[in-house]
Amino acid sequence: METGYRYEKARGPAARAEGNMEHTDETLLSVVVLELGSAWPPWLAEYQKLAPNSVVIAQSSEESGALFAQRIARKLDEIKSSETAIHAGLLVSNGALDPLATAAREQICAALLGVMLTKRHGELVLAASASAGEEVRHELFTLAGRLCDDSRGTEVNVRVRFDTLRPSSVPAISGVMKTASVSHEVSSRGTGRASNGSS
Repeated sequence: METGYRYEKARGPAARAEGNMEHTDETLLSVVVLELGSAWPPWLAEYQKLAPNSVVIAQSSEESGALFAQRIARKLDEIKSSETAIHAGLLVSNGALDPLATAAREQICAALLGVMLTKRHGELVLAASASAGEEVRHELFTLAGRLCDDSRGTEVNVRVRFDTLRPSSVPAISGVMKTASVSHEVSSRGTGRASNGSS
């Protein structure tokens, strides 16, 4: 199931495509952020088809939410100053609702969104397991709502999805991948209309 807030320009898809022509396939990047204990999104390949390069950043068991957010901010600073643009930024939540976890989650999403707004391109996806409880869903929708306020009138979308799993063949480690092959190198839209959809 996919649910979320989406902002789209009233001018239509042709105009949206024209606005994004400055970014070529080779400069598009997917950034996947995995909170500790979160599950791998099976739909990630949908985004990788459109962005040939991916960066996966997984929180380690020794890393607090604040330190994890700082590490991601440093990586996003590198991306912001490069020729690449984030086609999709995906934060996969572990469902933690304590204040430190939610603050770090918001900081990470704001940083991802900031790069997308600077590059005028991208989609931010907040994801959690299909079994996520109502409180977790509410927290992600509330966060998505705040992020939508920041992206109103731009080409950047914000979505929420609830369908994840971790294939046994995919390790939960940080790294860089070209399409679907994982490298083990550890590294650290004018007027919009909001809609709520599902598929």
